[in-house]
Amino acid sequence: MDIALTDAKKKMFICYIDLLASVINNTQPPVIPEDFDWEYICRNAQRNSVLNILGYAVEKLDSKPSEQLRKVIENDRRYSILKETSQLFQVEKVLEEFEKAEIKNLPLKGYFIKSLYPRSDFRTMNDLDILVRKKDFKKVTGVFEKLGYTNKNILNSSEIHFSKDLLYFEIQSDLNCDDDSYYDNIWDKLSLREDYNYSYNMTPEDFYIYMVYHCANHFKSGGIGIRMVMDIYVFLKNYPNIDFEYINGQFKIIGIATFAEKLRELAQNWFSLEETKIDNFGEFILYSSTYGTRDVHFFQSMNKSKGGYWIKQIFIPYKSMKKQFSYLQKFPFLLPVSWVQYWFIRLFISKDINFKGGISDRISNLDSKNGEFVSNLMNELEIE
Repeated sequence: MDIALTDAKKKMFICYIDLLASVINNTQPPVIPEDFDWEYICRNAQRNSVLNILGYAVEKLDSKPSEQLRKVIENDRRYSILKETSQLFQVEKVLEEFEKAEIKNLPLKGYFIKSLYPRSDFRTMNDLDILVRKKDFKKVTGVFEKLGYTNKNILNSSEIHFSKDLLYFEIQSDLNCDDDSYYDNIWDKLSLREDYNYSYNMTPEDFYIYMVYHCANHFKSGGIGIRMVMDIYVFLKNYPNIDFEYINGQFKIIGIATFAEKLRELAQNWFSLEETKIDNFGEFILYSSTYGTRDVHFFQSMNKSKGGYWIKQIFIPYKSMKKQFSYLQKFPFLLPVSWVQYWFIRLFISKDINFKGGISDRISNLDSKNGEFVSNLMNELEIE
């Protein structure tokens, strides 16, 4: 599949975007052309976690998809409502236990953004992210064990993950990506939430900065999907008077000012009442899934490695390893020991290595045409 769209595909995707926008803005959906490929669009919506929203638009249409597709859409919508009900109940239960255990915490991303949508079930969540202090990891583990969750035992010293039924919690102690330091003092920027003693939130400005920062890091490692663009629009619709002088200054510090400006323009165009347009940035997003695509991720990784991709996959650089083994922060000379430990865990404990599948995934990469498209777009958006 080419990233660049034909005129016919653009026309179809514009109709798709306008369908989603009609739900978010509670307006009349667009007229659907006779040649509209419902099956193709539903597949795209499903891998971008917005099929449930599409279902609300379909209800208002005269020209509907086939009965079989309508069942798929309706089942997705019912599942989203069921999952959301369970997630909202459980996250509040976790936060209640955090209060009892005196664990400072900051719920992230979807937990807050979903409340800004006209209906909270419009915004699905694949996992629930919460920031805590590293020193509270032991208490956090005790809370989740008490509530019957399974510790996923991931190899990352700054995160712990827990799962149960439809729920997946990612507990983080660091919001920085790669070697960034912008969020080193994040707790100094937070304020207590009303009716809580240990749960915090960001100002609207800092929340928006984190949203875009999060998008930028997903984008440069593999891409972002249409739901992240929708989040930007919904947030700005709810906070039209936020301080962009401060926000833009922070984007310059982080180094994502051009990306942030283009993302904001795209969100406004796609989901407001403007005439929808699809540029190169938009084509790339429509090519992606919710959190990007593996082929773009491998393409970006190999480009950054400048020929040393496989070596760095085996002898993982220090900056990545120190996030998985905290002792490296004090004793960096133990990096070779951490490599042995890493591969022993992957091969004999986690057993999550699929040599045949893993190799084929990496060989199956972007062709030269799509690779050039991605490289040019990254340069245009000043993403490194």
